[in-house]
Amino acid sequence: MHLLPLPTTFPVGPINAYLLEDPSTRSEPALSLSKGQASLTLIDCGPKHPESLAALEAGLAGHGYRIEDIRQLILTHHHVDHVGLAKTVADRSGADVITHPFNTPYLSDYEAERVRNLPFYEQIWREGGVPEDIVEHMRQSGAGISRWLDPVEITRTINEGDTITMGGAQWRVYHTPGHAGGLICLFDPDTGELIANDHLLRDISSNPIVEPPPVGGAAGPRPKRLVEYIFHMQRMADLRPTVAYPGHGEVIHDVPALVRKRIAFHRRRADKIYDTLKSTPLTLWEITQPIFPKLKHGMDYFLGLSEILGHLDLLVEDGRVESMGEGELVKWRVC
Repeated sequence: MHLLPLPTTFPVGPINAYLLEDPSTRSEPALSLSKGQASLTLIDCGPKHPESLAALEAGLAGHGYRIEDIRQLILTHHHVDHVGLAKTVADRSGADVITHPFNTPYLSDYEAERVRNLPFYEQIWREGGVPEDIVEHMRQSGAGISRWLDPVEITRTINEGDTITMGGAQWRVYHTPGHAGGLICLFDPDTGELIANDHLLRDISSNPIVEPPPVGGAAGPRPKRLVEYIFHMQRMADLRPTVAYPGHGEVIHDVPALVRKRIAFHRRRADKIYDTLKSTPLTLWEITQPIFPKLKHGMDYFLGLSEILGHLDLLVEDGRVESMGEGELVKWRVC
Protein backbone atom coordinates (compact mmCIF):
# COMPACT_ATOMS: atom_id res chain seq x y z
CA MET A 1 0.00 0.00 0.00
CA HIS A 2 1.30 3.44 -0.97
CA LEU A 3 0.33 6.71 0.71
CA LEU A 4 -0.46 9.59 -1.64
CA PRO A 5 -0.87 12.83 0.38
CA LEU A 6 -3.00 15.31 -1.56
CA PRO A 7 -3.20 19.01 -0.63
CA THR A 8 -6.49 20.75 0.10
CA THR A 9 -7.50 24.32 0.88
CA PHE A 10 -9.38 23.22 4.01
CA PRO A 11 -8.15 23.77 7.59
CA VAL A 12 -7.79 20.03 8.15
CA GLY A 13 -4.93 20.00 5.64
CA PRO A 14 -3.96 17.28 3.15
CA ILE A 15 -5.99 14.13 2.73
CA ASN A 16 -4.43 10.69 2.55
CA ALA A 17 -5.24 8.77 -0.60
CA TYR A 18 -4.01 5.19 -0.81
CA LEU A 19 -2.81 3.19 -3.80
CA LEU A 20 -2.94 -0.60 -3.77
CA GLU A 21 -1.48 -2.73 -6.54
CA ASP A 22 -2.03 -6.44 -7.08
CA PRO A 23 1.46 -8.02 -7.23
CA SER A 24 0.22 -10.75 -9.54
CA THR A 25 -0.89 -8.20 -12.14
CA ARG A 26 1.89 -5.63 -11.78
CA SER A 27 2.80 -5.99 -15.46
CA GLU A 28 -0.77 -6.30 -16.74
CA PRO A 29 -2.31 -2.83 -16.80
CA ALA A 30 -5.11 -3.97 -19.11
CA LEU A 31 -6.45 -6.65 -16.75
CA SER A 32 -10.17 -7.19 -17.31
CA LEU A 33 -12.46 -6.23 -14.47
CA SER A 34 -14.76 -9.06 -15.56
CA LYS A 35 -12.37 -11.44 -13.83
CA GLY A 36 -13.32 -9.89 -10.50
CA GLN A 37 -9.85 -8.45 -9.95
CA ALA A 38 -8.41 -4.96 -10.19
CA SER A 39 -4.70 -4.43 -10.80
CA LEU A 40 -4.70 -0.90 -9.37
CA THR A 41 -7.00 0.51 -6.70
CA LEU A 42 -7.12 4.12 -5.54
CA ILE A 43 -8.84 4.93 -2.24
CA ASP A 44 -10.09 8.54 -2.22
CA CYS A 45 -8.76 11.17 -4.60
CA GLY A 46 -8.75 14.68 -3.10
CA PRO A 47 -10.78 17.80 -3.95
CA LYS A 48 -11.24 19.28 -7.41
CA HIS A 49 -8.27 21.63 -7.36
CA PRO A 50 -5.24 21.98 -9.67
CA GLU A 51 -2.76 21.38 -6.85
CA SER A 52 -4.55 18.22 -5.75
CA LEU A 53 -4.64 16.88 -9.31
CA ALA A 54 -0.95 17.65 -9.81
CA ALA A 55 -0.08 15.89 -6.54
CA LEU A 56 -2.15 12.85 -7.51
CA GLU A 57 -0.45 12.62 -10.91
CA ALA A 58 2.99 13.04 -9.34
CA GLY A 59 2.25 10.48 -6.63
CA LEU A 60 1.12 7.91 -9.16
CA ALA A 61 4.11 8.63 -11.39
CA GLY A 62 6.41 7.99 -8.45
CA HIS A 63 5.20 4.40 -8.47
CA GLY A 64 5.25 4.04 -12.25
CA TYR A 65 1.58 4.71 -12.92
CA ARG A 66 -0.78 7.24 -14.50
CA ILE A 67 -4.39 8.06 -13.68
CA GLU A 68 -5.31 6.07 -16.78
CA ASP A 69 -4.01 2.88 -15.10
CA ILE A 70 -6.48 2.96 -12.20
CA ARG A 71 -9.01 0.14 -12.37
CA GLN A 72 -11.16 0.90 -9.34
CA LEU A 73 -11.70 4.03 -7.28
CA ILE A 74 -13.12 3.56 -3.80
CA LEU A 75 -14.66 6.61 -2.14
CA THR A 76 -14.78 6.19 1.63
CA HIS A 77 -17.40 8.90 2.24
CA HIS A 78 -18.95 11.86 0.45
CA HIS A 79 -16.98 14.81 1.84
CA VAL A 80 -15.54 16.91 -0.94
CA ASP A 81 -11.93 16.90 0.26
CA HIS A 82 -11.90 13.14 -0.39
CA VAL A 83 -13.97 12.81 -3.57
CA GLY A 84 -13.70 15.98 -5.67
CA LEU A 85 -11.46 14.48 -8.38
CA ALA A 86 -13.55 11.33 -8.77
CA LYS A 87 -15.02 12.35 -12.13
CA THR A 88 -11.60 13.28 -13.48
CA VAL A 89 -10.20 9.91 -12.44
CA ALA A 90 -13.22 8.03 -13.81
CA ASP A 91 -13.21 9.88 -17.13
CA ARG A 92 -9.51 9.38 -17.72
CA SER A 93 -9.27 5.77 -16.53
CA GLY A 94 -12.68 4.20 -17.01
CA ALA A 95 -12.31 2.88 -13.47
CA ASP A 96 -15.17 1.47 -11.46
CA VAL A 97 -16.33 4.09 -8.95
CA ILE A 98 -17.31 2.34 -5.73
CA THR A 99 -18.86 3.67 -2.52
CA HIS A 100 -21.54 3.10 0.09
CA PRO A 101 -25.16 3.70 -1.11
CA PHE A 102 -25.63 6.62 1.31
CA ASN A 103 -23.03 8.60 -0.64
CA THR A 104 -24.54 8.13 -4.10
CA PRO A 105 -26.96 11.11 -4.09
CA TYR A 106 -24.19 13.48 -2.95
CA LEU A 107 -21.70 12.23 -5.52
CA SER A 108 -24.24 12.18 -8.34
CA ASP A 109 -25.43 15.75 -7.70
CA TYR A 110 -24.02 17.35 -4.57
CA GLU A 111 -25.67 20.72 -5.12
CA ALA A 112 -29.14 19.22 -5.57
CA GLU A 113 -28.72 17.17 -2.39
CA ARG A 114 -27.47 20.22 -0.49
CA VAL A 115 -30.50 22.25 -1.52
CA ARG A 116 -32.86 19.37 -0.76
CA ASN A 117 -31.45 19.12 2.76
CA LEU A 118 -31.68 22.84 3.58
CA PRO A 119 -35.13 22.61 5.29
CA PHE A 120 -33.75 19.93 7.62
CA TYR A 121 -30.89 22.16 8.77
CA GLU A 122 -32.99 25.33 8.89
CA GLN A 123 -35.40 23.64 11.30
CA ILE A 124 -32.60 22.47 13.61
CA TRP A 125 -30.98 25.92 13.75
CA ARG A 126 -34.33 27.69 14.24
CA GLU A 127 -35.35 25.36 17.07
CA GLY A 128 -31.86 25.66 18.54
CA GLY A 129 -32.10 29.44 18.85
CA VAL A 130 -29.21 30.11 16.47
CA PRO A 131 -29.16 33.83 15.49
CA GLU A 132 -30.13 34.56 11.90
CA ASP A 133 -26.77 36.13 11.04
CA ILE A 134 -25.01 32.92 12.11
CA VAL A 135 -27.46 30.84 10.09
CA GLU A 136 -26.69 33.04 7.08
CA HIS A 137 -22.95 32.45 7.59
CA MET A 138 -23.62 28.70 7.47
CA ARG A 139 -25.82 29.05 4.38
CA GLN A 140 -23.11 30.91 2.52
CA SER A 141 -20.43 28.45 3.58
CA GLY A 142 -22.51 25.49 2.46
CA ALA A 143 -23.34 27.10 -0.87
CA GLY A 144 -19.67 27.17 -1.82
CA ILE A 145 -18.88 23.52 -1.23
CA SER A 146 -20.14 22.25 -4.57
CA ARG A 147 -17.31 23.93 -6.46
CA TRP A 148 -14.86 21.37 -5.06
CA LEU A 149 -16.29 18.42 -6.97
CA ASP A 150 -17.96 17.41 -10.23
CA PRO A 151 -20.86 14.94 -10.30
CA VAL A 152 -19.69 11.38 -10.94
CA GLU A 153 -21.55 8.18 -11.79
CA ILE A 154 -21.30 5.46 -9.16
CA THR A 155 -20.85 2.10 -10.90
CA ARG A 156 -20.96 -0.15 -7.82
CA THR A 157 -22.02 0.14 -4.20
CA ILE A 158 -20.65 -1.77 -1.22
CA ASN A 159 -22.04 -2.20 2.26
CA GLU A 160 -21.47 -3.82 5.63
CA GLY A 161 -20.38 -7.44 5.26
CA ASP A 162 -19.18 -7.19 1.67
CA THR A 163 -15.64 -8.01 0.62
CA ILE A 164 -13.60 -6.25 -2.04
CA THR A 165 -10.37 -7.30 -3.73
CA MET A 166 -7.53 -4.80 -3.42
CA GLY A 167 -3.81 -5.35 -3.67
CA GLY A 168 -4.31 -9.08 -4.12
CA ALA A 169 -6.16 -9.40 -0.78
CA GLN A 170 -9.77 -9.68 0.30
CA TRP A 171 -10.78 -6.69 2.41
CA ARG A 172 -13.91 -6.69 4.56
CA VAL A 173 -16.23 -3.69 4.36
CA TYR A 174 -17.48 -2.10 7.57
CA HIS A 175 -20.14 0.61 7.48
CA THR A 176 -19.12 3.06 10.22
CA PRO A 177 -21.39 6.13 10.27
CA GLY A 178 -20.50 8.91 12.67
CA HIS A 179 -18.28 11.46 10.96
CA ALA A 180 -20.39 10.86 7.84
CA GLY A 181 -23.43 8.70 7.21
CA GLY A 182 -21.90 6.70 4.39
CA LEU A 183 -18.39 6.29 5.80
CA ILE A 184 -16.78 2.87 5.34
CA CYS A 185 -13.68 1.25 6.82
CA LEU A 186 -11.83 -1.60 5.12
CA PHE A 187 -10.10 -4.40 7.03
CA ASP A 188 -7.71 -7.12 5.88
CA PRO A 189 -8.12 -9.98 8.39
CA ASP A 190 -4.93 -11.68 7.18
CA THR A 191 -2.60 -8.77 7.90
CA GLY A 192 -4.72 -6.88 10.45
CA GLU A 193 -4.48 -3.67 8.42
CA LEU A 194 -7.38 -1.24 8.73
CA ILE A 195 -8.10 1.56 6.28
CA ALA A 196 -9.85 3.84 8.75
CA ASN A 197 -10.00 7.06 6.66
CA ASP A 198 -11.78 9.81 8.64
CA HIS A 199 -13.32 7.44 11.17
CA LEU A 200 -10.07 7.43 13.17
CA LEU A 201 -7.47 10.20 13.12
CA ARG A 202 -4.38 10.08 15.30
CA ASP A 203 -4.04 13.72 16.34
CA ILE A 204 -7.56 15.18 16.16
CA SER A 205 -11.06 13.87 16.79
CA SER A 206 -13.32 13.60 13.76
CA ASN A 207 -16.42 15.78 14.00
CA PRO A 208 -19.69 13.82 14.29
CA ILE A 209 -21.59 15.83 11.69
CA VAL A 210 -25.35 16.27 11.92
CA GLU A 211 -27.05 14.89 8.80
CA PRO A 212 -30.59 14.24 7.58
CA PRO A 213 -31.94 10.72 7.13
CA PRO A 214 -30.47 8.85 4.12
CA VAL A 215 -33.35 9.75 1.80
CA GLY A 216 -32.60 13.45 2.27
CA GLY A 217 -34.87 16.27 3.37
CA ALA A 218 -36.49 16.70 6.77
CA ALA A 219 -38.61 13.52 6.93
CA GLY A 220 -37.79 10.70 9.32
CA PRO A 221 -35.77 10.60 12.55
CA ARG A 222 -32.45 12.43 12.65
CA PRO A 223 -29.50 10.02 12.89
CA LYS A 224 -27.59 10.34 16.17
CA ARG A 225 -24.13 10.60 14.69
CA LEU A 226 -22.03 10.82 17.88
CA VAL A 227 -23.83 7.82 19.38
CA GLU A 228 -23.10 5.90 16.18
CA TYR A 229 -19.54 7.19 16.05
CA ILE A 230 -18.71 5.87 19.52
CA PHE A 231 -20.34 2.52 18.78
CA HIS A 232 -18.40 2.04 15.55
CA MET A 233 -15.11 3.25 17.01
CA GLN A 234 -15.41 0.46 19.56
CA ARG A 235 -16.18 -2.02 16.78
CA MET A 236 -12.95 -1.08 15.03
CA ALA A 237 -11.00 -1.32 18.29
CA ASP A 238 -12.41 -4.81 18.84
CA LEU A 239 -10.85 -5.91 15.53
CA ARG A 240 -7.43 -5.33 17.17
CA PRO A 241 -5.85 -3.92 13.99
CA THR A 242 -2.09 -4.12 13.62
CA VAL A 243 -2.12 -0.68 12.02
CA ALA A 244 -4.75 1.82 10.88
CA TYR A 245 -4.40 4.15 7.92
CA PRO A 246 -6.31 7.42 8.48
CA GLY A 247 -7.80 9.93 6.04
CA HIS A 248 -5.55 12.68 7.44
CA GLY A 249 -2.28 12.63 9.32
CA GLU A 250 -0.04 9.84 10.55
CA VAL A 251 -0.74 6.12 10.80
CA ILE A 252 -2.19 4.72 14.02
CA HIS A 253 -0.38 1.84 15.73
CA ASP A 254 -2.59 1.33 18.80
CA VAL A 255 -6.23 1.60 17.77
CA PRO A 256 -7.75 0.41 21.09
CA ALA A 257 -5.78 3.03 23.03
CA LEU A 258 -6.83 5.79 20.63
CA VAL A 259 -10.47 4.73 20.81
CA ARG A 260 -10.39 4.76 24.61
CA LYS A 261 -8.96 8.28 24.47
CA ARG A 262 -11.62 9.50 22.01
CA ILE A 263 -14.53 7.99 23.95
CA ALA A 264 -13.23 9.43 27.21
CA PHE A 265 -13.04 12.88 25.62
CA HIS A 266 -16.66 12.73 24.44
CA ARG A 267 -17.83 11.46 27.83
CA ARG A 268 -16.08 14.35 29.58
CA ARG A 269 -17.65 16.85 27.18
CA ALA A 270 -21.09 15.32 27.76
CA ASP A 271 -20.57 15.53 31.53
CA LYS A 272 -19.66 19.21 31.21
CA ILE A 273 -22.86 19.92 29.28
CA TYR A 274 -24.87 17.94 31.83
CA ASP A 275 -23.44 20.02 34.68
CA THR A 276 -24.34 23.21 32.79
CA LEU A 277 -27.93 22.07 32.34
CA LYS A 278 -28.39 21.34 36.05
CA SER A 279 -29.08 25.01 36.74
CA THR A 280 -31.46 25.82 33.87
CA PRO A 281 -32.75 24.47 30.53
CA LEU A 282 -30.82 25.85 27.55
CA THR A 283 -31.08 25.92 23.75
CA LEU A 284 -28.50 24.36 21.46
CA TRP A 285 -27.02 27.80 20.76
CA GLU A 286 -26.85 28.70 24.46
CA ILE A 287 -24.95 25.49 25.16
CA THR A 288 -22.60 25.88 22.20
CA GLN A 289 -21.47 29.48 22.84
CA PRO A 290 -19.49 28.97 26.08
CA ILE A 291 -17.91 25.73 24.86
CA PHE A 292 -16.86 27.15 21.48
CA PRO A 293 -16.56 30.93 22.15
CA LYS A 294 -14.13 31.66 19.30
CA LEU A 295 -16.12 30.39 16.31
CA LYS A 296 -15.97 32.88 13.43
CA HIS A 297 -16.71 31.17 10.11
CA GLY A 298 -19.77 29.42 8.71
CA MET A 299 -18.25 25.95 8.59
CA ASP A 300 -16.82 26.36 12.10
CA TYR A 301 -20.28 27.20 13.44
CA PHE A 302 -21.73 24.20 11.63
CA LEU A 303 -19.13 21.80 13.03
CA GLY A 304 -19.40 23.21 16.55
CA LEU A 305 -23.19 23.01 16.62
CA SER A 306 -23.05 19.49 15.16
CA GLU A 307 -20.69 18.35 17.89
CA ILE A 308 -22.77 19.80 20.74
CA LEU A 309 -25.94 18.28 19.30
CA GLY A 310 -24.09 14.97 19.22
CA HIS A 311 -23.24 15.26 22.92
CA LEU A 312 -26.85 16.06 23.71
CA ASP A 313 -27.87 12.93 21.80
CA LEU A 314 -25.40 10.97 23.91
CA LEU A 315 -26.92 12.35 27.12
CA VAL A 316 -30.42 11.52 25.88
CA GLU A 317 -29.27 8.00 25.04
CA ASP A 318 -27.94 7.69 28.61
CA GLY A 319 -31.26 8.89 30.04
CA ARG A 320 -29.71 11.97 31.63
CA VAL A 321 -31.15 14.76 29.49
CA GLU A 322 -34.35 15.39 27.55
CA SER A 323 -35.63 18.03 25.15
CA MET A 324 -38.63 20.25 25.74
CA GLY A 325 -40.54 22.64 23.53
CA GLU A 326 -40.76 26.32 24.46
CA GLY A 327 -42.60 28.14 21.70
CA GLU A 328 -40.58 27.70 18.51
CA LEU A 329 -37.49 26.78 20.51
CA VAL A 330 -36.26 23.43 21.75
CA LYS A 331 -34.51 23.50 25.11
CA TRP A 332 -32.58 20.78 26.87
CA ARG A 333 -32.90 19.92 30.56
CA VAL A 334 -31.74 17.25 32.96
CA CYS A 335 -34.17 14.39 33.55
